[in-house]
Amino acid sequence: MATRITKTPQSPTQKADKKRVEVLKAAGKCFRKTGFHQTSMQQICAETGLGPGAVYRYFTGKEAIIEAMVEDERRQARAMLLQMRDAESIQAALSAITRQFAERYRAGGDASLMTEVYAEGMRSKRVGAVLRKIEAEWIMGLTNLLRIAQARGQIDASLDAAQTALFLTGMWDGMVIRQHFHAHEDPQALPNFFETMIARLLAKDNKVSGKPLTTPPIENSLFAEELKKRAESEDLRQLSLI
Repeated sequence: MATRITKTPQSPTQKADKKRVEVLKAAGKCFRKTGFHQTSMQQICAETGLGPGAVYRYFTGKEAIIEAMVEDERRQARAMLLQMRDAESIQAALSAITRQFAERYRAGGDASLMTEVYAEGMRSKRVGAVLRKIEAEWIMGLTNLLRIAQARGQIDASLDAAQTALFLTGMWDGMVIRQHFHAHEDPQALPNFFETMIARLLAKDNKVSGKPLTTPPIENSLFAEELKKRAESEDLRQLSLI
């Protein structure tokens, strides 16, 4: 006789949490496509398959949705800090974080959503307040980890730990955006380079062993083509003046 498996019924709170997640995912998809201000609540409702009344039951509007997204990011940041604290060394921790950021935002969708969130944080006092809170917690947590590493003699003790934490965070933010525009290149090249530069920045003697990084010839890049066009244009302009 076959054993019948019965599912444990979800509580009202669990059902509500599930619906909130569905709305957040749908809103994120819309924000990626058309941006925060171009997305309407009607579009979000259509994406979720829920009526306006059901969506407004969980969120009062788009600003509340993006605020919830920031809070979710805050929880993930805390988890990252805990993971870094358990790493065998600060170098290993920073290397792992670099890889996590690179892999998470490599597809581009999350990168565009991140820029939308931060842009809205600059416009909205409500969203900005939440972003400043998560930023403060992240920088404080990273600063403490760097100070511990300095006390253990793992990194340069003369560095300002708080400014270094802010600088590293800016590097990671930049990496997320830059790799979106260089998606056609080796996906490991930029994270590898960042790891090397972070190690050099924090090294006590500013010397890091390892193989030198190789960079593709500039002639193969779009930047080189643009420089060539500008040079040719400049040559023509000079000739016209002769």
